[in-house]
Amino acid sequence: MILPDFSLLENQSVLNRMKEPARAWYIPYGCRCSALSGAKIISGSAAGAACAQVIAERNGRYKSLNGDWDFIYCRNKREAAEALEALETNRQAGIPCDKIKVPSNWQMYGYDVPQYVNSFYPIPLDPPHVPDENPAGIYRREFRLPERWSGEEIYLNFEGVDTYFYVYINGEPAGASQGAHLPSEFRITELLHSGKNTITVLVFKWAWSTYLEDQDFYRLSGIFRDVYLLARNKEHIRDFEIRTSLDAVFVRLQATAAAGAASVELYDAEHRQIARKDAIIREGAAEFHFIIENPRLWTAETPYLYTLLIHAYNEVIPACVGMRTVSVGPSGEFLINGSPVKLKGVNRHDTNPDTGHCTPLRGILKELLLMKRHNINCIRTSHYPNTPAFLRMCDELGFYVIDETDLETHGTALGGREYGKDQSLMLTDNPEWRDAFVDRIERMYERDKNCASVVMISLGNEAFYGENHREMSRYVKSRDAGRLVHYERCENAAEDSIDIYSRMYASLDFIEDYCRNSNYKKPLFLCEYSHAMGNGPGDLQDYWNLFYRYPNAAGGCVWEWADHAVRSVEDPSVVPARRAAYGDSMPQYGKNRDCAAARPFFSYGGWFGDVPNDGNFCVDGLVDPDRNPSTGLLELKNVIAPVQVEDAGMENGMPAYRFTNRYDFTDLEELEIRYKIRTPSAVFLQGVLPVKCAPGETVSGTLAFTLPEFSFEEFFTEFSFHTKKDTVWAEAGYELGFAQLKLPVKQTVPETEPTSSMPPLTVTFSGEVQSGVLQAEGEDFVYRFDLDKGHFTSIVFNGIELLAAPTRFSVYRAPTDNDRNIRRAWNGSFLQLAKEKLYSCRVLEVNRKYVTLLASYSAAAPSFLPFVKYSVLWVIYGSGEIGASVTAELRPGAGMLPRFGLELAMPPGNEQLRYCGFGPGPAYCDMRHFCKKGIYDASVTEEFTPYIFPQETGNHYGTEWAAVFDAEGRGLLFKGIQEFEFSALHYTAEDLDTAQFAKDLQPRKETIVRIDYKQSGIGSNSCGPELLPQYRFDDPQFCYSFTIKPIFTENTDLLRESRTLPGITEETS
Repeated sequence: MILPDFSLLENQSVLNRMKEPARAWYIPYGCRCSALSGAKIISGSAAGAACAQVIAERNGRYKSLNGDWDFIYCRNKREAAEALEALETNRQAGIPCDKIKVPSNWQMYGYDVPQYVNSFYPIPLDPPHVPDENPAGIYRREFRLPERWSGEEIYLNFEGVDTYFYVYINGEPAGASQGAHLPSEFRITELLHSGKNTITVLVFKWAWSTYLEDQDFYRLSGIFRDVYLLARNKEHIRDFEIRTSLDAVFVRLQATAAAGAASVELYDAEHRQIARKDAIIREGAAEFHFIIENPRLWTAETPYLYTLLIHAYNEVIPACVGMRTVSVGPSGEFLINGSPVKLKGVNRHDTNPDTGHCTPLRGILKELLLMKRHNINCIRTSHYPNTPAFLRMCDELGFYVIDETDLETHGTALGGREYGKDQSLMLTDNPEWRDAFVDRIERMYERDKNCASVVMISLGNEAFYGENHREMSRYVKSRDAGRLVHYERCENAAEDSIDIYSRMYASLDFIEDYCRNSNYKKPLFLCEYSHAMGNGPGDLQDYWNLFYRYPNAAGGCVWEWADHAVRSVEDPSVVPARRAAYGDSMPQYGKNRDCAAARPFFSYGGWFGDVPNDGNFCVDGLVDPDRNPSTGLLELKNVIAPVQVEDAGMENGMPAYRFTNRYDFTDLEELEIRYKIRTPSAVFLQGVLPVKCAPGETVSGTLAFTLPEFSFEEFFTEFSFHTKKDTVWAEAGYELGFAQLKLPVKQTVPETEPTSSMPPLTVTFSGEVQSGVLQAEGEDFVYRFDLDKGHFTSIVFNGIELLAAPTRFSVYRAPTDNDRNIRRAWNGSFLQLAKEKLYSCRVLEVNRKYVTLLASYSAAAPSFLPFVKYSVLWVIYGSGEIGASVTAELRPGAGMLPRFGLELAMPPGNEQLRYCGFGPGPAYCDMRHFCKKGIYDASVTEEFTPYIFPQETGNHYGTEWAAVFDAEGRGLLFKGIQEFEFSALHYTAEDLDTAQFAKDLQPRKETIVRIDYKQSGIGSNSCGPELLPQYRFDDPQFCYSFTIKPIFTENTDLLRESRTLPGITEETS
């Protein structure tokens, strides 16, 4: 056996050994019928979806090598060489040889550990060199060739291997390659035997290519995408290229033979042949040109695909054809088929909590269907090409794809300035690395060039910008002038190497400045914006207001689609799994992740002892690792809904509205628009409103309803937008979005319950009148107020205690991920340690129907002046109602506070919740567009969102009243004189703030209730601009008032009670 040339691991001038040239991805078939059936991946409906492998297994020219392989884990080159030699000389005794699934990542099987780093390199910055202790995996399996393959050319295909790998067939070298997310094909015909054959693959964790793959994700290794064999005729079509215009299809073939005959057939979506042409192959090439009358054009909204069949050399090659064009308009518009399009996108990584970077196709399909159901039309493949089948699904379902080159060198900027010039350019401007840069875009472009969904080619991510990128752009433009080139790190909008001006996390001011400048002729595209980390993002509506306002704002891709995490266990009873290295019987890491007794949780960077790591910065998706939607995804869905409705006032006494069609190619008559006129508690009118409106246009309409002049509830019109027909991704009637608009109905003044009509109140003191404990006793309640602390210590109603701890005012919230920057300021001023200080508390008046107290407080932290000073006028009424009127002033320079409000703990059992406010999900001042104003019932347990990294959750913006009560209906009703913000959880802010994982949290039996004046918004400042001024809680002075009243829900009309407030009358004053 010839041992591998390990010098290739550190030699970027040798890109591969014996690898076939890049070509389009396809699978050849033996007949027209099987080729037609195999052209598409999704067959008819989501339920009937079949992955490419299943289709291809029906094909006699394809053989999958996925499945169980023998595996040996080695810690370095020496061990790898010894193990290889022992395997090939049958000296296998004593070698720990396990089984591993292919495709997979070996870290997910317990060999080595997953490591999450964002921009740091996991190895020293010393290109092209890598550490001597360089882990490796040896994969080995046997296979048999079908007898019918005798005399055929056999090709071995790897769709993704991380990172550098060497291939052996029957002990003979078959090739070597790199480029983790790129295909590698090897011709192995002469190395094969009839009958049984053996394939051995040696994969190293690091190589020179590691310096080009510094993406923000878990660093995982191994054969993580499909491996298969293709049998080809000795003479065959090697590559083909499809170009389209709005009425024509051009096809160019490249063959391995100089001469031959070929034909091309074109079928419509119902498999009816609409064109056929024959040609002679000369000098290894042939060309075909079709003019299509009245073609069905491809868009993300109407993803119509023709099927093209190439017949040559006793093979049939299928391909899907989407007829479309991509261009830039005269004012910088992004155009599909000559029409302006807004890109409503997300960034998508390959990530799975159980299989790592190996993403099963059914899982990918689930993701894409979920995106369609949430109005997403664009995907950036951050930061590498996804599996080829992914793009075929995007062609079929309808997505605009930014196909990104597997190239990132972010870590070169972090190693100092020893390079002699900007260190970030050590690779980007280095001619010794130019071929490696161009190789990556060549392999990606050639693989994906026939996919209609690919509308932009991206030169990579955060690899800075230099001459090597210009050369990459030249390659793309020399091959295809019909696709746009994207690269965010090219900061000069005038550069010819880019066609789109792309930015990350641009501020709203930047967007306005760019879009208003007539000198800029390229579309502005935010390849990353609205960092969706944890609770958030909270600025989506503000971005989309600008995207819709300016024609040259193309849209953007939210960062990012899915949380990256590893499903892990922490249970001392679990025995470590045996994961041995070559020559070592010791386990390599951790717990047996398959143990049913273990309680799983999602872990992030650092859990496995991986150093360096970037903690939970990878937990930043719109869906969790299991693809459950977050509130951020629900917010995005409604912000980018296909219909925008605006209030147009009153027309002939009827409510009038303007409907704007936010589709780019679909009339609104394709949707069913339902409406309701309602209050939070009742529906007065509902129906379906026919709306015909062309893409991008606005029409007006009215609803025949006479509004009352007054109501004690707010009136709203609600519109919802539904599909009329079944699609692959949604059933008929599926709701795509909604709008809720307030109607001009005056609210009646709340009824006043005069103190004169209230039962008598008995007030006693445990000490002096102005100190000790004040006790107020009425017909069915006894309250205790500690005058030395300025707070209630007991609220007893019908003999039931409703307080588990004294009330208090507080200013802190458990920081969200998007608070990560402002948190530094908060921590710097010890805000998390802020305590309430009582300056004074005086009894102002004791009356037979009420008692009033005035207390003055502050909230302050060690070594700092008080953040806020405030006074509260407390009133205890004979009805049992407690009134609080707060007047507060922030210290100048205190900055933005998280929140301010009253906090109280209710005893165990107070689990039920009913409120009138924004719901049913959590709502914040800048993240509430997926919520409606209404009356909602919930449990306190349901109010908690178990973020992987615990943080603030459960708030309800715009609350009018809220009730928390036990199973018998006994509890407290909170009413605002103005709207307030409210939450009820089984956790305090301190509980959430100190936990590192959701598993660390133990819910309290008590219910923690907050009645807040205001809470700062969510924003996206974890990796974006600062929270917008209008969403910051930094009011210099403020006042708010609320009441607290014990209730028994069985005999209390909460709605009526919510509109009744106590009032002191003269005869009792």
